[in-house]
Amino acid sequence: METRKLYYDDPHLAKFSATILSCEKAEAGYYITLDQTAFYPEGGGQACDLGTLGDVRVLDVQEKGEQVIHRCDGMLPVGSTVNGRIDWERRFDLMQQHTGEHIISGIIHDMFGYANSGFHVGKHLMEVDFDGPVPSDAIERIETMANEAVWKDIPLRCWVPSPEELPTVVYRTKRALPWPVRIVQVPGYDSCACCGIHTATTGQVGLIKIVSCVKFHAGVRMEVACGRRAMEYLQEIFRQNRLVSQTFS
Repeated sequence: METRKLYYDDPHLAKFSATILSCEKAEAGYYITLDQTAFYPEGGGQACDLGTLGDVRVLDVQEKGEQVIHRCDGMLPVGSTVNGRIDWERRFDLMQQHTGEHIISGIIHDMFGYANSGFHVGKHLMEVDFDGPVPSDAIERIETMANEAVWKDIPLRCWVPSPEELPTVVYRTKRALPWPVRIVQVPGYDSCACCGIHTATTGQVGLIKIVSCVKFHAGVRMEVACGRRAMEYLQEIFRQNRLVSQTFS
């Protein structure tokens, strides 16, 4: 049975209820499927959601065919109704990083024609790879343009075009994709085939900071921080600078 994906219906949904369809013992916990879920499974460079189902913890979430599999640290009775709760702070952080990546990737694609060849949200920073060189003197301009997109508070549009509409939609993609294709647009900045979840508007990203840009294969790898991560990074830099100034004053 296909799992209804509530995270696409409402990416800001943090609590939900569902019926347990199956619960199987696994090597490290239990694999649980639901009739519907707000837990986003790992995919497209974005980590899965964590949280709880009833009294058990959700340790991992993966997509298998049309089903979303939750690996939990305890069992739940099949056929019962369970309340799910997303770790919202983690979810919102991941949405901020992913939306920020779209903004930067769209700007670089527009400026240089490069494709995003890799994307990974790490513990502290996000890594974004591009398949061509980005001049060092362009980094500040890219960062400024990205934050201008944030300040405009642009609503994102995420949808699956009909088979008739899809050929008319211009979007970034690494390869030809068969229908259905989910499109994520940041109007004026990016249009991309993407299965991830994002903030409702660019303003919710808060802040975008490009931390580094180094040569990587034939292109470059950028380290980027968005939202709270960007604020905490800049706060730490300020603390270090103040400590150095006080030490040598």
